[in-house]
Amino acid sequence: MKIDLEIRWKTTGREAQEFDPRLFMLLKSIRSEGSLQSAATLTGVSYRHAWGLLRDWGNRFGMPVAELERGRGTKLTALGEKLLWAEQEIQSRFATGLASAAADLNKELYTIVHPRHRSKKIRMYASNDLAITHLLKLSNESGGINLDLQFHGSLESLRLLAGDHCDVAGFHFPAGELSMSLVPMYRKWINEDKNQLILVAKRQQGLMTRADNPHRIRQLRDLTKRSVCFVNRQRESGTRTILDELLKQGKINSRNIRGYLNEEFTHVAVAAMVASGAVDAGFGIQAAADKFGLNFIPVVEENYALAVNRDKSSEVINALKGILRSKPFQDEINSLPGYNAQYAGNEMTVHEFFL
Repeated sequence: MKIDLEIRWKTTGREAQEFDPRLFMLLKSIRSEGSLQSAATLTGVSYRHAWGLLRDWGNRFGMPVAELERGRGTKLTALGEKLLWAEQEIQSRFATGLASAAADLNKELYTIVHPRHRSKKIRMYASNDLAITHLLKLSNESGGINLDLQFHGSLESLRLLAGDHCDVAGFHFPAGELSMSLVPMYRKWINEDKNQLILVAKRQQGLMTRADNPHRIRQLRDLTKRSVCFVNRQRESGTRTILDELLKQGKINSRNIRGYLNEEFTHVAVAAMVASGAVDAGFGIQAAADKFGLNFIPVVEENYALAVNRDKSSEVINALKGILRSKPFQDEINSLPGYNAQYAGNEMTVHEFFL
């Protein structure tokens, strides 16, 4: 038995009522499809039920959440847009934390119910990534590894590994010419004799804009337009490190980018900010942009890897590689836009990885 934790909305007062989670799925599908019939199909409900959901919640708020226009389809109202934005923003900020809390709870309960099967805790600090979240999910289901996962920036994770504060560090590093200038920054925290690297996936990072891209952003230099507001990732995150280097090589002054000091801590949070209209552009992974129906301009391909202390038992290392090489892991990751898990689970030396 597994316990899941989830975020649920409800109204308060005399007529308190929980929001039907399908309402948010319906709102998202209306925004992407522009048709109530198509949105209902994607949500898995009948047209009549979908219309009933919109009508009932519109009545509760005293104004419609979506508008049906003859010959022009269906679109969200300002209220519908704000509700969808709030749901996506809340999920981006708290869903990963809830998943981690549920994983910890399930592990603790399992050790109480099955004391003979207690496994040693493996502490992993890793850069924010959808593949790592799925790795945690599968490790919990298999029971083979007791992963204690915390998200930190790439460089911070490697530094903590070097200081023996964790057993595994997850980080990403760009491919191509860009990598040459960043090698010293990463190599300083990785020891060829002490660490081994295990590949997780290749992924695409780039610029995110709203689907209609009203400011015609095509390249990094377009971020300096006065009309464009940007949201960044936090300092010491791998994404911020890569973006800073791209700007340096392109001779683009970050001071000329409005909002460059505004920071979010995950790719999904950046995408949510862009989707809400609070900002015009962000920089992050393609999968996060796709989740919110954003326009994506690829800029750099990178490799995500795990650095593991060689003194960890071969059983732990083999269990990690086994999950990464498994069909459930690779099928899920390969379904994410911009990801490629073809070589997941393969080992590389530090020298080979940074060539």
